Amino acid sequence: MPKFNKLALLISTVALFTQPAYAAGRIYSPSIDKGEVELEYLATRDFDSDRSKDNKQKHKAALGYGISDYWKTEFYAKFAKKPDQSLKIDAFEWENIFAFSQPGQYWLDSGMSIAYVHNVTARSADAIEAKLLLQKQIGQWINIANIGLEKEIGNFASGRPERTFAWQTRYNINKYFNPGFEIHSNLGKSGSNSNDFNEQEHSIGPAAFGEIFNNVKYEAAYLIGVSNTAPQSEAKLFLEYEFRF
Repeated sequence: MPKFNKLALLISTVALFTQPAYAAGRIYSPSIDKGEVELEYLATRDFDSDRSKDNKQKHKAALGYGISDYWKTEFYAKFAKKPDQSLKIDAFEWENIFAFSQPGQYWLDSGMSIAYVHNVTARSADAIEAKLLLQKQIGQWINIANIGLEKEIGNFASGRPERTFAWQTRYNINKYFNPGFEIHSNLGKSGSNSNDFNEQEHSIGPAAFGEIFNNVKYEAAYLIGVSNTAPQSEAKLFLEYEFRF
């Protein structure tokens, strides 16, 4: 078995049997473009008849750079809005994505991301996030899975790690429009209710991907909550401008 496959298997096993904080976010491909600069914006908004859940928002602005064919680094500013509160800065994040191989080199493309999250909200813990990134193209179908693990660290850290799982499938019609769907799951912290479906957050819904015009990409999804703790629905929009440096 190639070394990258052994590493992928190890990370996936750890992610599945340990337990991150969560909202539907971008699903990452392990593919990296050397020398490419990325300006990114991600926004999510929850919709729910329960006012304590309705209009919860997350916004992320990022600058990324492909250092090599196997390493990309990104810096994020994260903003959050709770119901009945105004939007405010929430955290800063430094993320590094590593590819284990070049696209198409093996049966399965794989990589991982590691991020440090510095929370600026009072009495909030920092966190380390790790995700296993898997991608497989079959004909015109592109399938991506992200298996994530998050652990709070430093002052105010509490509880055991959390785990997340996200899946994306798209059909490559042309560069302007690819229909598909996404699944986002927060499997929660380990504990007595960690294996109860309705104590976890699970959402699924249609998505669209493509380019608005040259070098500007979009991803949009409308997710329906299928467990009790998930919001009834959630809208997600991701925009990315790419250029060579």
